[in-house]
Amino acid sequence: MFHSFAVCFFVILSVFLLAGCAKIATPVGGPKDIEPPVIGKEVPANQSVNFSGQKIAITMNEFFTLNNPTENVMVSPPFKNQPDYLVKGKTLIIKIKDTLRENTTYNMVFSNCIQDFTEGNKLNLYHYSFSTGNAIDSCMLKGTLSNAKSLEKGEDYVVMLYRQDIDSLPMTTTPDYVTKSMTDGSFTFQNIAPGAYKVFALKDINSNYLYDLPNESIAYADKMYEAYPEPRKDSTGRPIDTAFTPEAITLYAFEVADSCPKLMRYENPEAGIYKFPYTKSVTTFEAQSHTGNNDYFQSWNPTQDTVTWYFKSLNFDSLSYLLTADGHTDTVFLKPYKAKSNSGGRAGGNAQQTVQKLRVTFQNEGHFYKPLTLSFSYPILPTDTFEAMLISKTDTEAVRIAVPDTFTTKLAIPLKMESKKSYQLIIPDSVFRGYNGLTNDTLKSSFTCKSEKDYGNIIMSYSLSEEIDYPVIAQLWSDKAMVAESAFRADTTITYEHLDPGAYQVKIIHDLNGNGHWDTGDYRRKMQPEAITTYPSAINVRAYWDVEEEFKIDKSK
Repeated sequence: MFHSFAVCFFVILSVFLLAGCAKIATPVGGPKDIEPPVIGKEVPANQSVNFSGQKIAITMNEFFTLNNPTENVMVSPPFKNQPDYLVKGKTLIIKIKDTLRENTTYNMVFSNCIQDFTEGNKLNLYHYSFSTGNAIDSCMLKGTLSNAKSLEKGEDYVVMLYRQDIDSLPMTTTPDYVTKSMTDGSFTFQNIAPGAYKVFALKDINSNYLYDLPNESIAYADKMYEAYPEPRKDSTGRPIDTAFTPEAITLYAFEVADSCPKLMRYENPEAGIYKFPYTKSVTTFEAQSHTGNNDYFQSWNPTQDTVTWYFKSLNFDSLSYLLTADGHTDTVFLKPYKAKSNSGGRAGGNAQQTVQKLRVTFQNEGHFYKPLTLSFSYPILPTDTFEAMLISKTDTEAVRIAVPDTFTTKLAIPLKMESKKSYQLIIPDSVFRGYNGLTNDTLKSSFTCKSEKDYGNIIMSYSLSEEIDYPVIAQLWSDKAMVAESAFRADTTITYEHLDPGAYQVKIIHDLNGNGHWDTGDYRRKMQPEAITTYPSAINVRAYWDVEEEFKIDKSK
């Protein structure tokens, strides 16, 4: 009896010891999962016909999440009621709440919203369709969408099709088909019925498939487009019907210009500085103080759509002003500046303690053709001429610097320098006094002066087609900065000189109304935005080299 009890006790003790030693651990090593979920079983099967149920089940090969299906799942024709999307294990269950139309093909497009649970790898596009009739519609339409002004690809626009060509439809009626544009601006409608369609795109802010907000960016085609049969494909997925080339749909998105400038939220980038951006250029501007503080310096940006105030005192309580821009009035309440803490929150503190010195930065250091320029964080007061020291290995020279007899935020310093020679410029402290009373620290800039051989030129010959009966505006861009701009009506050659090596782009604005700048569109007035065309490729500038190019400009379509 005792022996049996001892054996049982030993077995139980061993089990507990082994359980205590055993641990469940995640396997270490192996390649990282970089693949998105793969569609497995679909019930009913994709492209089923005679569909009469209210439930769809789609099973993946791994656990996954569904990100914001309300915005990222497009259903065509649109449902009146959003379906329920439930994730159970590896299966997505879709519960339809609508009464489905008879003899209709429905398409569900999942755009970048299905992603695996562990690594977040996204399934870029998944298209599920079914028909309540005897056949799946087999026509399609596809195209591209870009921003009309920047020419950047139009991503995440709702693209809509209407069977009728009625201008008011996008503002009053939900579309017959919807899809979403991809990251490259492309959009595709599959499994749609044959016929001609009105094409419209929308940055649908309130997600109602209607153009009903003034700040919704839109795009539209000037004509109806005929849907065409989807090309047949071989076993490898390559099209068999290669002879047929459908007409391309190209859309350009824009926002309608405000009839009067509207004030956006003011900015307070640092103590004493307040920026008031407007939605368009301002012709007349007045400010009336409700609190009796008008002790500020005012300046405008080059495009006349943002006014900046620099207050003389950095310490004040909240201020109130009535701003009137081209007859449109706004009341603004300015709060004292509070510096951000290191953790990203708002920290309290006296503004004068936050900013102790006038910030000064150097521009065009060592440039052969442009003068060294000082940029001030605050407008500086007029002051007497002062001396700075220009030091090289062979010489030290006192440089007299004159400050303009007016407020300024930039100061050019012409220096006589030799190419390929190293210099250091030293400017004493407290020679500049900002409108806020702060002065500069000692300023030092070390650089090597470039030579003419460090720059290149572009010689561009522009020729206009005979159909162009309006001026065009040529712009030269480097990255996101415009380098030069010229307007002309006839063939011309422009030499862009003294360019830093790098890639440049040429843009042409088709200035149809001849007002000297780009104009947006207006859907209600059936006005497309003015077209912008670009030179086919980037122009690479090399040092001490002339690049000669020809740009044949055809009439915008």
